[in-house]
Amino acid sequence: MEPKGIPLISGFSKLTRKERIEILNKLINQNEDLLPWLDSWMHPDAGQQATFQKFSENYITSFHIPFGVVPNMVINGRHYMVPMVIEESSVIAAAARSAKFWSCRGGFRAEILGTERKGQIHLTWSGHPQRLRDRFEGLTQDMLAATALTTRKMKERGGGITGIRLVDKTAAIPGYYQVDVSFETADAMGANFINTCLEEMAAVLERELSHYQEEGKVEIIMSILSNYTPGSLIRCSVECDIQELSGISGKLSPEEFARKFELASRIAGVDVSRAVTHNKGIYNGVDAVVLATGNDWRAVEACGHAFASAGGSYSSLSEAKISGNRFSYTLNLPIALGTVGGLTKSHPQAALALSILGNPGAGELMMIAAAAGLANNFSAVTALITSGIQQGHMKMHLPNILKQLNATPQEEQSIRAHFEGKQVSHAAVELFVNNLRNQHG
Repeated sequence: MEPKGIPLISGFSKLTRKERIEILNKLINQNEDLLPWLDSWMHPDAGQQATFQKFSENYITSFHIPFGVVPNMVINGRHYMVPMVIEESSVIAAAARSAKFWSCRGGFRAEILGTERKGQIHLTWSGHPQRLRDRFEGLTQDMLAATALTTRKMKERGGGITGIRLVDKTAAIPGYYQVDVSFETADAMGANFINTCLEEMAAVLERELSHYQEEGKVEIIMSILSNYTPGSLIRCSVECDIQELSGISGKLSPEEFARKFELASRIAGVDVSRAVTHNKGIYNGVDAVVLATGNDWRAVEACGHAFASAGGSYSSLSEAKISGNRFSYTLNLPIALGTVGGLTKSHPQAALALSILGNPGAGELMMIAAAAGLANNFSAVTALITSGIQQGHMKMHLPNILKQLNATPQEEQSIRAHFEGKQVSHAAVELFVNNLRNQHG
């Protein structure tokens, strides 16, 4: 049966960029040639364009996302200007609001609880489990010897392989075992390093265990790093006297604000529907820093959501507490980032972001990302329990609405004046614009 839609294309990756765009023109029945418009989004500098074009396959043009900075972020007594790349309105404004508020109240306190990365070799063994366990200590030494050349430079930087253990998973899948390998990767995210080590170790397992075929047969299924890194953990917190919350509590008293905030935090801890949105607010800040610095935000999010489910049900990553007259808010964030390798230096804007941060090491960058996440989450919960989330969000979204409605500079001035202090919605702005245009014929 022939698939519906466009016909299958062979060798698409081998086509020139212009040939790919010609196919797209036909696909969307575009009357005008897409090429000039797509060209307009490419970098005017040929050298920079060549760099960007190599980052991904089947390139047709570049997709622009705003790059902004959050001032006044104080972390462990140090002032930062934090770069963030994000397309969502109000995220940077929310982080900046929190940063300024907490900068006068001790700032964000962050600590590294661990920096361990993990990889796994997945295999099957048909023999008796004890036979595999008996031979594993000797195999461990062989595996370490096989990776000596690969790990040499990493060891010089304070990293390397820190642990190897055999995990029996036969209760889940007959004959299935894992070799869990722990790593320290210094300032690198370490994906390529970890995967190289694992493949070298897997080759040893396959070779050495094949000598004992009378006891059982081994099959290597796959060798791959794990993006679940609960051993690479940052704790970030803010704390102040309850009375100091008057600067952000709106119409609520500081005591009422603290009580409602703590209750909102508890709700996110017990209700999955709220917890997902609550944690999304954390990742508004975390992802924006991760993306700005050329790191893998998909891996960071996947790890965090798995960590949030580790207790058997999905829960909040942050927690508010009231103790006497003190209010505190704490985030425990599993995160693995790098400041060398990958895009961190090859992408010029990622390199700029790291430079703005003072060229931090991986641990420091992870603390900065956690602080950005807590800052955004604090602002979001504050808005929810005081004025509501839409008032600030839609005000920041107003420029997008004006662009969609093709507002002129004169119309924009009238619209901003009219909606100052009023609830903003797309429908309300559109109605106002239509009335404005009708009045002027």
